[in-house]
Amino acid sequence: MEKQLVKTLIVTFLFVMGYMFVMQKHFPKPPQQTEIVKEEKILKTPQASSQINIEKETEKLPETTIGKFIVTYSPRGGYIKNISLKDYQATLLPENIGFIQEAKETEYQPRIGKDKIVFTSAKGQTKEFSFEENVLKIKISPSPARPMVLFSNPLGAKNLQRKPQELFYYQKDSLKKVNPKKADEKILQDIQFAGTCDYHFCLSLIKGAYNIQMVKDENNIYVTMVPPVPEVSLYVGPQIEKNLKPLGLEGVVNYGLFHGVGIGLAKLLYFFHSITKNWGASIILLAIITYVILLPFTAKSTKAMKRMQAVQPEIEELKKKYKDNPQKLNKETLELYKKYKINPIGGCLPLLFQFPVFIALYQVLLKFVELRNANFLWIKDLSQPDHAIKLPFPAPLDYLNVLPLLIVVVGLIQQKVSGPMGGSSEQKSMGLIMTLFMGVIFYNFPSGLTLYWLTQNILTLAYHMRVSRASFHVKTA
Repeated sequence: MEKQLVKTLIVTFLFVMGYMFVMQKHFPKPPQQTEIVKEEKILKTPQASSQINIEKETEKLPETTIGKFIVTYSPRGGYIKNISLKDYQATLLPENIGFIQEAKETEYQPRIGKDKIVFTSAKGQTKEFSFEENVLKIKISPSPARPMVLFSNPLGAKNLQRKPQELFYYQKDSLKKVNPKKADEKILQDIQFAGTCDYHFCLSLIKGAYNIQMVKDENNIYVTMVPPVPEVSLYVGPQIEKNLKPLGLEGVVNYGLFHGVGIGLAKLLYFFHSITKNWGASIILLAIITYVILLPFTAKSTKAMKRMQAVQPEIEELKKKYKDNPQKLNKETLELYKKYKINPIGGCLPLLFQFPVFIALYQVLLKFVELRNANFLWIKDLSQPDHAIKLPFPAPLDYLNVLPLLIVVVGLIQQKVSGPMGGSSEQKSMGLIMTLFMGVIFYNFPSGLTLYWLTQNILTLAYHMRVSRASFHVKTA
């Protein structure tokens, strides 16, 4: 069994390496995720973190609605504290947009327009924040003498629960990402764009040529513009390729190792939504289509497993007979496989072709911003657990999530239908543990991802019931 596992791992590794080679040769490279390069100039000033000091507001700041945004702003200092997106009912993580340290005590008079906020000081200094679609333009007159904060990323414990938080910048034809908590104070030169993102949203400089500085204290990391410029544009909004591509920012959307497969699956999901007008129904259709496409591999895997089950009693006899002679046991087992024309890893190899699809789908459904606040049946938000019934317990057990429980039920039925005939009690116990373990894993997963997995399990159960019924008819004929 150990040798079979080693063989399977080796084949899996070779398959992944081969896949990556093909992807690099025939498809555009996904954004590289690397740490900050050594050539960057590291700040030598030990007091760098004290250069920015934004005091915590003691009173609630005013807010206004501009287009698709709800903007909270501070007249004192004339900057945007934070931005919320009305369509997604979400407050973006970046804060303190347009803050200038030297102007933090300056009182500005705000003037709210249809698409802008203009701050004017008593000395005639102006700071203008104008919104057009998902682009925020910042104009400052006269041009600031010191660095301006493009945004700050909070480092509090609650904020870091919004994973994956990443700072990113595009330099030397590659996109580099870094955990905000692990970021160092640096000056980054010749940057084409830079920003911050979580699963669904991002704020980024629009593609150009910039020098930026990262400044850090124990509560925040600040990305500032050096030298300061009188005008700069930022993308503010969801990570949707059709929004980002015209601005040269499509590389921000990244589905990981199997990025090319993820792009294809996302387009397929959009296509199904154009037909169903419901994201839940679209996920079910996607699960059905991918299952049908991969069915030949599933069939081969099932047949190989059935053959292994058929000879399991003979293998158990060999184990008893040669329990003190491992070499003889291995030789006799291989002879048994040859006799019945069984490939020991035949049940695993077909799964390798499904591996890229499953991994890419996981990334797509996890990061698909369109699932936010999208409802389906009792589910109110496909980007969150299904929260079917409110419970009188603290989080994460404050809701009963039905979809993961259905996964367990379907898994138990499948164990009953396709479990190994004459299998050992250890195998049956392992199957039960794995089924319950899947329920635990999926319990707090986004319901869109859980709905996909449940649909796949139901289809697999139906296929195994059909195969078992066919086998029964063959045996009794």
